[in-house]
Amino acid sequence: MKPKENSVPVYKLTDLMIDDPQPELYDIKSDDFNIKVNTPLVELEIFKKYFRTDCFIIFLVLEGELRIDINLEEYSAKKNSIIIVSPNDLKRSVSTKDALVSSIAFNANFMTKATDTIKNISEVFSYLTYQSLPLWTLEPKDANILKKLLEQISYRTVDIKEHPFGKELLYTHFNILLYELGGFAKKYSIFKSTNLSRKETLVMNFVALLQQKVKFQRNVRAYASELNITPKYLTETVKEIAGKSAGEIIDDFVIQEAKIILSDSNLSISEVAEELHFSDQSFFGKFFKRHTGISPKEYRKLD
Repeated sequence: MKPKENSVPVYKLTDLMIDDPQPELYDIKSDDFNIKVNTPLVELEIFKKYFRTDCFIIFLVLEGELRIDINLEEYSAKKNSIIIVSPNDLKRSVSTKDALVSSIAFNANFMTKATDTIKNISEVFSYLTYQSLPLWTLEPKDANILKKLLEQISYRTVDIKEHPFGKELLYTHFNILLYELGGFAKKYSIFKSTNLSRKETLVMNFVALLQQKVKFQRNVRAYASELNITPKYLTETVKEIAGKSAGEIIDDFVIQEAKIILSDSNLSISEVAEELHFSDQSFFGKFFKRHTGISPKEYRKLD
């Protein structure tokens, strides 16, 4: 039976780490990122009821079996299998029969910071969409690649304060993980046989429009008009499917575009503002700092 919508809790990443919380890493918040390697899964009653999260979770099963219900479908992941769970997925734990796993969890905030240098992020990250089944059964050699990568990422969390480029190394290994998963997706990912719902199609069309027009259009009403719907319906639908409002996703795209231009061009800050159709450099600077915590000039120096 499908649970009532208003009865489903949304857990933050730290809520999932009840028995073994991870401390904050340098300036990376524990709410944004967590990794565990070679860890037995403990069955907890609160996860046996349907819930959602504000983060992505990837499990690699090393031994035993993990059974999990995702969007009202039950999946059984055994040795060398991975389960990929997105924030808006409805999920609950069914059983963990002597399951030993390595897992990584991260939210949109961590992903945005870590994937600054990935230009084809939508292609690399396509396997996290609702179009693909969340369970992949890997060949042993590919499972071993992921196992070692997750161990490397875990090591980089320990080393992050000691190494002068600790955070950069963590982000680099995280990006390598995404590229490996992107490659494996073409080999193992199975597309769902069901057609996309109207709401899912709407969100895909919205994102496609954003990719074309993000440099010169930041208004939710304008995108809603092109999609022949009301701004309220666009915002509510995007929030339901993607876990963020339409305005938040627009802002994310604008910041990503700004970072790319700041990193890969010799344009002045004023010219970058003009390129992105901001009214002036001051408005662009305030927008950028509100979303990143630093000014465009400071970002360019860091980069």
